[in-house]
Amino acid sequence: MSTLLALCRIVATSAPPGATANVHARFGKLRAKERSSTVPPLSFRRRFCQHCLFARTVSPESLEMSNVFSIAWRISCPSGLRASPSSCLLPLSAAPAKPTLRPLCRLQRPYSSDNGRPVSPQGWGFSARLRRFQLTGPTNTVFSRSAQTQNSPPPPDSKPDQAPVEHGVPIRSQPLSAAEIKSIFGSSKVTPAMGNRILNVLQGRRLQGTLDLDLPADITRAVRPRTIENGLKWLRKNYPVDEDAAIMARIEREEREEEERIRRQAEELYRPQSGHWGAPLGEANDIYGKSVLKEFREKNEARLLAEEEKKRKEWLEGEAKEQEKIRMQLKKNTELQKFDEAAVIEARPRADPQERPVLAWIQKHHLRATNTDVDTSTMTTSRRIFPSLGVTILTIGLCYLFAETYQPPARKDRMWPDVPPAAATAIALLGANFAVFTLWRFWPPAWRMLNRYFISVPLYPHALSVVGSVFSHQQLRHLATNMIILWFIGVRLHDEIGRGNFLALYLATGVFGSMTSLAAHVLTRKLTVTSLGASGAIAGLVAAWCTLHANDKLTLWFLPREWQDTFSARGYVFLTGIVLFEAFSLVSPFKVAALDHWAHLGGYFSGAIWALWWKSKKEKEARKRQEEMSWLDRLILWSSR
Repeated sequence: MSTLLALCRIVATSAPPGATANVHARFGKLRAKERSSTVPPLSFRRRFCQHCLFARTVSPESLEMSNVFSIAWRISCPSGLRASPSSCLLPLSAAPAKPTLRPLCRLQRPYSSDNGRPVSPQGWGFSARLRRFQLTGPTNTVFSRSAQTQNSPPPPDSKPDQAPVEHGVPIRSQPLSAAEIKSIFGSSKVTPAMGNRILNVLQGRRLQGTLDLDLPADITRAVRPRTIENGLKWLRKNYPVDEDAAIMARIEREEREEEERIRRQAEELYRPQSGHWGAPLGEANDIYGKSVLKEFREKNEARLLAEEEKKRKEWLEGEAKEQEKIRMQLKKNTELQKFDEAAVIEARPRADPQERPVLAWIQKHHLRATNTDVDTSTMTTSRRIFPSLGVTILTIGLCYLFAETYQPPARKDRMWPDVPPAAATAIALLGANFAVFTLWRFWPPAWRMLNRYFISVPLYPHALSVVGSVFSHQQLRHLATNMIILWFIGVRLHDEIGRGNFLALYLATGVFGSMTSLAAHVLTRKLTVTSLGASGAIAGLVAAWCTLHANDKLTLWFLPREWQDTFSARGYVFLTGIVLFEAFSLVSPFKVAALDHWAHLGGYFSGAIWALWWKSKKEKEARKRQEEMSWLDRLILWSSR
């Protein structure tokens, strides 16, 4: 390429006036032909040299006498760009290397490099072709912001229609004065700022060899073309620059970049890169490009992280709002004003989800399960009692229908055919109670549902809670006590009355005990007392067993056999003693434990009533069967007694 530059310089300097423009025109034609053909770039340079050398019609004799070739092969390319000694610019090669991609933009006004007169685009010859090249490689940082093509992408941080500002190269350390600007541009009205800007941009274009490109829009709108010509003439007179060498250096840079691009394209043609040449490589230089699914996943992950951060901030900042909301509820609900405010408001500060995620997760579900949007001031006694009473009556009716219509399945149809029916029923009830206990202790997301339907709250009761609270326990000791009694008493009672009657008795007495507790607390205005547990149902089973065996001696199963005769009592005596103990505990100021005595009393009452009804029913059925018996069957029955 240095040979090419030397040849072009010799032809340009030895040719008559106008020959340089002719060389440029031939270069442009060759460049256009090169783009439309598939000839390698090296052959293009050979043809360009041939056209440059033989641009004029010469005879063989004159060619033989010419020493152009010897001079071309002996003389190296000049040292490139030369500025005036008075110029403060550093040589272009002394600027720090900055391998950036700087696309060139099209220009409507190219300027000649030899006489300063405007010429047409064909006068340069190669100007139309230069628009398709890109300027790369080391450039001077002083005018690093060059003009861009209209099709080039803007910087990532700029707006789509905002082009970088071209500052050019200052010709002096201090701007020119107003008098100097006026002397340069003549009588035209050019401000000192605009005049200095025009000179700086033109000087930068001269050094870069880009005078054929469009000038910035603010300059073309502010001054006439003749004014720009005056500035260019003044620069060429006072700050001479080898503009031809700058143009050839620009061509050489573009040629190197084009050759490198073609070489890389030829080397990588067999490697697919996301369907088209020049596509970005994937992770670890993967030739198949970037994964679209991975990009979507990364975007979704970033969005989720932003949402989590927003929720975390709202969670940490919402503690004061939540406490203020509870205080307003305390002022609005007169039933809660008698209690200490600190006991109602959550005292522990909210945990940071990033530092203590488990505690923050529990606190979130705790607040979610706490109903702070209810207005209990409008709740009356009837509204608190009647809905639950309706559910209680409906449940007892359904239990009666179930007991009357239940038919025990055959052995082959049972889920556990090898387990006795009484044990299977007791195990199922134990499993249901233990499942609800597990939700209370180990699964905070279920607390909202449990607070509504598995605990009785007289302040704002839910009607279905009288049913759900029968299977609900929050403490292991409470659960274990009830389930032990269920196993030892329930299995024996199940064998005596059957599965249908046993399940109906368990649920009906439990619901009746919960309803008794709710009504008692509402009527006594103890609205903040909550109740849950299977104690009402267990009390019903115990009362039914004692009533059915009223005249039989009952004792505690864990006593030694020799003690059981001593510590025994008839069924009705045992039941009476338990009821009296519950009544005494209810009115006594000394509380042994936090027991719901109203639910126990309701269970004892309903269980005893059911047992009396069951005994009377069995006696009627026995009398009816005896009446339907023949005299022979009666005789056999009497003799067996």
